[in-house]
Order: sequence, then structure tokens, then C-alpha cells
Amino acid sequence: MGKLLVLASGVVKSAGAARAVSAYVVLSAGAASRVFRVRGSVDAPSVEELPSATTLDIKRFQTELDEDLQPALQAARATDPKAHVELSRPEWVSAFVRRHLKQTEGLDAD
Repeated sequence: MGKLLVLASGVVKSAGAARAVSAYVVLSAGAASRVFRVRGSVDAPSVEELPSATTLDIKRFQTELDEDLQPALQAARATDPKAHVELSRPEWVSAFVRRHLKQTEGLDAD
């Protein structure tokens, strides 16, 4: 089908565990390429396909994911002052989109 590529990602870490994720992932398939936003609790993040006319603006994606993660970061810091945001592993974030595509469309992506 296509290859998943992570454009921007972040995860809130607190006490050694991931709490929340935000990421932008492209399903690279030539003219049929698609962009997805992953965000929410790491237990069950939402995966949303962005409109086909979405401009791939990495700076904007970074700003938006920082905004997405701020509430979870503040909540985590209430109990763990060392809570922070770090890059998430591309294969971990891609797995959310891969699962979404398989469940909703029956598609397999690399």
C-alpha cells in the first residue's frame, strides 16, 4: 500500500511512563499520499485523517503538537515535577496509524 513516515511527534513522559501523544504521520503512496494526526492518551489516541489539501508545514505541526501536549504535561507535573515532552519513537507512533488503517479500511501499510 504505502509507507508511513512520521513528520513530527511528541510524547509526555512522567515517572518513566508515556502519558499522552501527539504526532503527524504521512502515508506515502505517491499521488494517493495521505496525512494523519494522532493525539490523546497513549492508551487510546485518536487518529484523524487531515484534508487532502493540507500543506506539509513541519513548523506548524510542531507548534500544534506542543499545544496538544500542554494540558497533559501540566497535569503530569502536578504529581511529577520532572514530567517532560520528548520525541516519540517513529515505529511506535506509526503503529497507531497502521492499526487505524487496518481496522477502518482493511489496508496494510509499512
